[in-house]
Amino acid sequence: MPTNAERLASMPLCQVAISATHLLRTHYWYRRALGFRAAGDLRHRESEGHAPVSDVPESSFDVWCLVGRQDWFQIEMFEFQKPRMRMIPADWRPSDFGYSTLGLHVSDFERTLERLMRTSGRLLSEPLGSLGQRRVCLRDPEGILLELMEEDLRQPGTPGPVNGEVPPAIRSVTVSVPNLDRAYRFWVETLGLIEAAGITLHSAEHEGLWGLDCAKRRSLLLWAGDILIELVQYAEPMGRQRPAGYLMTDQGILNVALGSRDKEVFDHMYDSARAAGYRFNSEPWTVPGVATVVYLNDDQGFSVELLHVEPGGMARMGFVATPDYDAPRSE
Repeated sequence: MPTNAERLASMPLCQVAISATHLLRTHYWYRRALGFRAAGDLRHRESEGHAPVSDVPESSFDVWCLVGRQDWFQIEMFEFQKPRMRMIPADWRPSDFGYSTLGLHVSDFERTLERLMRTSGRLLSEPLGSLGQRRVCLRDPEGILLELMEEDLRQPGTPGPVNGEVPPAIRSVTVSVPNLDRAYRFWVETLGLIEAAGITLHSAEHEGLWGLDCAKRRSLLLWAGDILIELVQYAEPMGRQRPAGYLMTDQGILNVALGSRDKEVFDHMYDSARAAGYRFNSEPWTVPGVATVVYLNDDQGFSVELLHVEPGGMARMGFVATPDYDAPRSE
């Protein structure tokens, strides 16, 4: 059993948030091509509550959720009406600063490739690696880079899947950062993530999967629950800043969430980040009996959500698959 200090030290990664230009199409593609399960939908028109949390004025959006094999994890997919998002730049590279890549373990690698061929998946290369360790990269309908992995990289001792019949599980999030040392202070010293000793997520040969064959980089690999956070500082090609005027509503991965079902853990993490001098967009926003949320910003322009969900709020917050789901009509 973990000590109280260990319990308070970190929160697992429980969410990846995506800003989609066509929510109905992209949500359906993740279900049909990759095998995720729908987990409900919410609508926030002219949301006064969300605007200060996200620091986005006049916030209006739809948000639908997806779950995979893991307990306590979701993909949260937004389509913003206000402000309208801008597209991923046509010359975007994985070395450019931001949340760049999602790594997915799929339990049916061959069948997943077949489904991708039927659903317009754009593979960037042929699969790399020997049987049981193959990798392949593609872009989803929004242009977000996905890496499919045959091997299931999991932190030893973490619980097994709760939805064993569902093929995909998110196993990694790659972040291209301007300064790796400052990222270490934020993710390890403040948020309490654990270095993934003895694990190699990517080597030089993998850079070719996403078009950076001769890349030079430093990286740091961390466990956030059973998901890896890969922090990368590229020396060649040099990372580029986000476009002027960037908002988190712009198309792509907008942030990730660290979560706990223990309010004391949430409060401890909030106090630790505030004491370390990092900026929050607002005070924590609470929906009584459901959840508490706050958005935190590091000193390099990255947003991280801290989330506490009450036991009775899991389904409402989109962490439970919706039986016999029929996608809501687009308006």
